[in-house]
Amino acid sequence: MLKKNSDLMVYKIKITAKAKQELKNLSIRHKNVLNAIYEELKDNPYLGKPLTRELTGRFSYRVGVYRIIYNINERDKTIFVITAGHRGVVYK
Repeated sequence: MLKKNSDLMVYKIKITAKAKQELKNLSIRHKNVLNAIYEELKDNPYLGKPLTRELTGRFSYRVGVYRIIYNINERDKTIFVITAGHRGVVYK
């Protein structure tokens, strides 16, 4: 079930230091793809898949073999990108 941003307020994106470090290893092409996804998430942060178990409360957005793991702070209308990178690395 997708939640909609009823008040049409755009969410802010905050990228953690860990995610920034991981993004340095990506090609320009992949960085551009992830930046486009960030723009989509600003309008609807619930596009990602809710995660379970030890990652409950976080979401995963798939971009090919890459994943963006993030959580949402509704009160501040902020998305915190926790990690972004190859799927084999981000869940560790």
